[in-house]
Amino acid sequence: MTRDLASRRNRAAALQQRRPAAAAEPPQQIRLVTVEWHGEKYPAAPFEDGAAWELFSALPRPDFIPNPRPGTDYPHRWFVHANEVLRDGVPVSVGDDRSMMVPLAPGLDLEYVRRLSQTPHLDPAARVLLNRVRQSSPLVEGELMERPMTASQVARLLETAAVPGGFCYRRRDVAYLRTPASRSILGGETEVGDRWVFALRWPVADPADYHAPVAPDYEGLSSMPSSDRRGMPVLGTGFALTGGHLLPEYVTADLVDLPLPEGAKLVAHATDGVESELFVYSGQQWTPSTADRSVDVPGVEIGRPRTVRRILREATRVVWKGESGSLVDADEEWGRFRLSRPSPDALSRTGAEAVRRGVYEKWVARAEITNPE
Repeated sequence: MTRDLASRRNRAAALQQRRPAAAAEPPQQIRLVTVEWHGEKYPAAPFEDGAAWELFSALPRPDFIPNPRPGTDYPHRWFVHANEVLRDGVPVSVGDDRSMMVPLAPGLDLEYVRRLSQTPHLDPAARVLLNRVRQSSPLVEGELMERPMTASQVARLLETAAVPGGFCYRRRDVAYLRTPASRSILGGETEVGDRWVFALRWPVADPADYHAPVAPDYEGLSSMPSSDRRGMPVLGTGFALTGGHLLPEYVTADLVDLPLPEGAKLVAHATDGVESELFVYSGQQWTPSTADRSVDVPGVEIGRPRTVRRILREATRVVWKGESGSLVDADEEWGRFRLSRPSPDALSRTGAEAVRRGVYEKWVARAEITNPE
């Protein structure tokens, strides 16, 4: 299907410009309110339009980290999802019309749905229920998405204007994950002890560009043995493997790369919970947002503009050895083929290998590639 990609990118960029920019750190003088979390009360402040909350404490607490704000009365802080927070005995998320909703019925509550979301190979009725929960908060045009990235993936991205296809998340659903350790659930490709982890953040141009990674379409991903997998297992329920609240996952449709919208950003998260904006994409160039040399990306000078070398206009969909996929790179003789429906059988037939979570590729002869009918 032909799409006017340029107009979609411009429309998403305009929506992003109208969206108030969230500061990397709240101002020094922030309005605190008292909330309840895990049965204890804390001074706290919302961020990301109330999708997450920052809790404060004057004394050390389990899981809390140092508050880097100078001169604060609360030297310890932590970040939590809005669904975990009560105010005056009422969940703070009740006023958020973008939160996912669980249908009300005898024996049906949030904990039951969460357990289902962590259970692979569900029966049809359970799939219908989880789909209904996801659909209660659909993607909308202009909404921010994130893909966790390693330092080496950041270096490669700075040369290519494409949203790397594969797994991604809504910004509002992962805003509370502010440290490398907490963000490890988003794919699990980072190393334990990393001082910094990274993310690509971009506005949705068209919600149809994203799928829920659920059976039967993406069932092959949930069947992958650990030897053929990068990062965390794919449950096939449409939700990430977590020990807490519901975390919906998304994949770019057919796992293809998408054109990078104007206003896309590269950000870094540190062990103290500080989020640093590194680059902003516009006009085929990554413009630095900070000159902070403490952020370490091997091979990348943080404060220097980067002009991209390859611009993706539209994903090239192809077929190789009877398997559907896309070309992510090519020259006259060879093409980099990416499977659109990875499965153990597809890997056996093609020899494709995992390059990141859910994405499987292989260099193949261009003469063997055909166009889909």
